[in-house]
This record gives sequence, structure tokens and C-alpha cells, in this order.
Amino acid sequence: MNMMHQLTITVDDNVYQALKPMVEQETIGSFLNDFMKERQKSKTTSSITALRGTLHKVDTSDLRDETDRPI
Repeated sequence: MNMMHQLTITVDDNVYQALKPMVEQETIGSFLNDFMKERQKSKTTSSITALRGTLHKVDTSDLRDETDRPI
């Protein structure tokens, strides 16, 4: 069951002019829903499972003691 919520946002005039017809035609909800789905797909968050077994790939050739590093 989808709960409906009301959201008020403040945007600049260009964004307002672009979104106003979608609000009037009641298509803004589906537009934002599609936008959020695409945004979730494009996120590049790595899970622990995806990183498991990759520690050996870490470049350790430049590891130094903290006191050896210039400030």
C-alpha cells in the first residue's frame, strides 16, 4: 500500500517553469519516481560482499610510517 505525502520544495524560476506543467498535468509523481529509480541504478556504492577478497589488490608500495611523511 502506497501512502501519499505532500512535499513542498523551493526551486529557482527555471526549474519552476519546467516542472509547473508536470504538476498541472499530475505527471510529476511518475517523473520523480522514474528519476529516483534511475538514480538508484547509477549509484556506485560497494557492498562488503563485492569487495571481499580484494584486499590483496591494494597497492602497498608507498606505505610509510606516519612520522616519515612530510607535513
